[in-house]
Amino acid sequence: MTKLADRLHIYKSKLFDLIHDDMSFNLQQTDNLQKWLRLIKECLGFEKAFLYKCTKSECFLQGSTEEQGNDGTLSRKIFELSFGDTPYFMMDCRDPHFHFWFQFRNDMEETYVLLIQHSDGQSFDEDCLSPFWKASDQFLTLSWNVQKVYEEERRYRELFKVTEFFHSNRDVQTLLVQIIETLGEVFPEDEFRLLLSNDRYDFGTLPIKSFDFEKANPFAMQAFVNGSIELDEDSQTLYAPLRGKQGIYGVLEVGTASHLLFNEQKIEFIKLLAYTAGSALENAKLYEQSKRLISDLQLINETSHQLNLKFRLSDTLQFLKKQIERSFQPSAIGFVLNEPNKNKLVILEQSSSLFFTKEGEQYISYVNERINEERDSIFLGDVSDRIGDPGYLSLMAVPMTQNEELIGFCVVLHHDPYMFSFDMYKLLQSFIHHSALAITNATLREELEHMVITDHMTKLFARHYLDEKMESAMKEDDEGTLLLIDIDDFKAVNDNYGHQIGDEVLIQTANLIKEVVGESGSAARWGGEEMAVYLPYVERDEGYAIAKAIVETVSCRTEPGVTLSCGLSSWVKGDESCPSSVKELVKKADEALYIAKNHGKNQVVEDLDARLLIKP
Repeated sequence: MTKLADRLHIYKSKLFDLIHDDMSFNLQQTDNLQKWLRLIKECLGFEKAFLYKCTKSECFLQGSTEEQGNDGTLSRKIFELSFGDTPYFMMDCRDPHFHFWFQFRNDMEETYVLLIQHSDGQSFDEDCLSPFWKASDQFLTLSWNVQKVYEEERRYRELFKVTEFFHSNRDVQTLLVQIIETLGEVFPEDEFRLLLSNDRYDFGTLPIKSFDFEKANPFAMQAFVNGSIELDEDSQTLYAPLRGKQGIYGVLEVGTASHLLFNEQKIEFIKLLAYTAGSALENAKLYEQSKRLISDLQLINETSHQLNLKFRLSDTLQFLKKQIERSFQPSAIGFVLNEPNKNKLVILEQSSSLFFTKEGEQYISYVNERINEERDSIFLGDVSDRIGDPGYLSLMAVPMTQNEELIGFCVVLHHDPYMFSFDMYKLLQSFIHHSALAITNATLREELEHMVITDHMTKLFARHYLDEKMESAMKEDDEGTLLLIDIDDFKAVNDNYGHQIGDEVLIQTANLIKEVVGESGSAARWGGEEMAVYLPYVERDEGYAIAKAIVETVSCRTEPGVTLSCGLSSWVKGDESCPSSVKELVKKADEALYIAKNHGKNQVVEDLDARLLIKP
């Protein structure tokens, strides 16, 4: 039988072979650990060997020569023992579980306990404990050092690889996914997640969450605020800030099992990874922001260019509405203008249908009150505490000003809360700022156009405008009717009541004519006390009925009372007996008016077969 000293010598030799054959020997790898434990059993003739890793709170079985392991009894018993600094000990031989224990510690302050059970009758005295422990300790120390170098190399290889990836990628979502994957490869037994601030990406099932400042862990908040590494020893959770040069973009949370402590090397690696990720994340965000700013500037430039093309007001607002829909995907858009002379708000027809309902009125009322009081834009993520039972929670509103005068405002709404970012709010301000001048110019242009084609006193169309409409109608329409109207004895009104009353009579008459004609035709001041009405698509009999209604209405409702004489002429396309030009149409209506005035006044006369007859 081989002496015990010889067996120890063989054991030492086998240890050398084991670590020489596999320089990456790692206690964390089950196969390598089992090789060592089997070596102990085979060389020294022990029956069983168990290796435990101990922490402050419990012990964990790392490996065993037995396939079944143990039921936890040994783990509890080891944890209850106080080993102190004693490296080895021979237990009471009456203990049925083990006979020797050996304690090993590495420079990471990790403690491992080796338990030995020998068969009955085997001799292994205390003189053998020391050489066995020294040989095993030297072996484990070398293994730990190799393991440490290997782990450091592997981690920093991963760090180099991910850093290289970070510097070649500018997509925020891709970067964050890469951080998660790298952590999973380097620390497969740990749990981790990213807590990000001000990000609205959809990460699906990935462990990436928004940083909740109200419910955040105090250590996580400390890491975010101070930019420092924080360790919660109670829960064995590490918090590392994702820090860039301009700010902190979130916190990396790493939780580990109680038997996998955070040593200096691990903390340093997590710190480097978090800082590298923070810098990469910052660069990606700055890149995205620059792209967004360039896109916004291009959009603003395009908008400004289009708005300066002398659009009509309706075209300007329709274009602006499309740009807002394209940029913000809102649920509703409202355009509101002030009418200073009438002291009221006008909701323009380009607005969403919501703003023409009672629900929309409460938004208009709230925004109008705020803007008139503060003269500033409004940006609200949730209006539920300001508007009762709101169907739209996100709100942006920007005033339209020109020469420091408030001309109106634009309101943009979304059903869901916090759907508009601050960047969207600033972009909307730019849109409205650039469009305010275009809206003002379009409004003034249309007012000027209206003034050019409108008689200042009566607000009827000017004669040249009606001439142009008739020229166009006789080219494109199938038929139409012209009424020439003159106020009877108007000179007597001026002589008896004065020119001011005469002007009032003209205005009354014009308003009554517009009231009777409505949308059927266009009324114009022909000259002096003469007026004209053109009725497109109106045949002779219907035109005559409208003319009769005008004459009767004016005679009954003017003060002082006046009467009208009216001449009627009509045309039908293809009828050679009808006037074929505006000049001829006017001539025939004027001849009919002449007959009406010279045959009793206060009546309508129409031209028939080139003969002027008085209608009975």
